[in-house]
Amino acid sequence: MEYYLLYETTNLENGKKYRGIHKTTNLNDGYLGSGSAFKDAVIKYGQENFKREVLEYCNSYNELIELEKIYVNEEWVNDRSNYNLKTGGQSSGILSQESKDKISETLKEKYASGEIKAVGPPKGNIPWNKGKKNIYSDEYLEKLSKASSGRIPWNKGKKGVQKGWNKGLKMGAMSEEEKKKRSDTLKERWKTQEHHSKGTEPWNKGKKGEQVAWNKGKKMDKFKCEYCDTEMDLGNLNRWHNENCKNKNQT
Repeated sequence: MEYYLLYETTNLENGKKYRGIHKTTNLNDGYLGSGSAFKDAVIKYGQENFKREVLEYCNSYNELIELEKIYVNEEWVNDRSNYNLKTGGQSSGILSQESKDKISETLKEKYASGEIKAVGPPKGNIPWNKGKKNIYSDEYLEKLSKASSGRIPWNKGKKGVQKGWNKGLKMGAMSEEEKKKRSDTLKERWKTQEHHSKGTEPWNKGKKGEQVAWNKGKKMDKFKCEYCDTEMDLGNLNRWHNENCKNKNQT
């Protein structure tokens, strides 16, 4: 049996939320959500610090899409206390102000580096929060305060301007002394441990000169992922797509 649900996932550390839709045959499949900002948060805080709650059940996927338009509207994505970056409804959506700012910053960097050349005269950029007040709710600010309480600042007890750990450190090729030290260390290690390649014949044994890759000039057959229609060679497809595809549980 397939279930069509609209969910809300909450970050238990700071209270930020993410809303989305999901089609599944297992209500306990552990799916939390998608979206770049939300995925970054999951990596930062860990899956165990997120909780998913089902807000609505629908009878069909089309009904679910219409419902998402209501729950993930423009007002919701512009609220800085959640992770949604665009409006719902399986369309291109309306970008949140945060997403617009990120795109703007990326373009500024590319213009500054010369990667992109300006076509017309530069225009002034208006800050996303210009003229806006009370962007964060009192509830959200209180949760942020609780989440940060008890944490020890990295520079606690340190005075003055802090220097980078590598300031003044000369990086580059190893000296002969360093090479010898590393060599001696490895020799001592393999006296007491069995080398992982022991008994394995080197792939280039007996070969001279520059070696040519086995697939150079060879056209690889392309196969399509059953979940996102991406086409690539079979090895990479099985590694990154098919059963490992990030879109597997999104439809």
